Amino acid sequence: MKRRAAEPGSNPGQYLLRVAWQSTLVLAVVAVFGLMAPESSAPFVVTVSVTMFVLGLLLLLFGLLYGLKRSRVETITVAGLFLLQNSAPRSTQRLFAWSMVLQLAVAFTAAALKPYTDITFVLLAPILPVGSAALWSAQHGFFPKRDCDPA
Repeated sequence: MKRRAAEPGSNPGQYLLRVAWQSTLVLAVVAVFGLMAPESSAPFVVTVSVTMFVLGLLLLLFGLLYGLKRSRVETITVAGLFLLQNSAPRSTQRLFAWSMVLQLAVAFTAAALKPYTDITFVLLAPILPVGSAALWSAQHGFFPKRDCDPA
């Protein structure tokens, strides 16, 4: 893979960063709505949370499969693929990390305020920025070339 992110004016995978941050906003709105009207919003909260969870799992799967494809010619590490360690620019790492941290904070706060209710389904949603980070790394991450013949 070419290091397109190093080129000036190039911003690969911007859509995955938008997915992570837009899902953070959606989760915050859904959590507040679920806390304000727990009885009437329960189906909405559960549907949105489970949808975000499933989408995050799909992104994780696609990231894993794309990383597996790249592993034939590059040395892919688990930390590099899923946590962006040494595979992404620092700014990209921070953006994904803050999205994950904020989603976890929103989810745990909402679940702690109304335990044993449907609002606890928001704990599933933070897998979406994890999945988008994994797919970003698999598509645009920097990994060293393998020394030996992949065949």
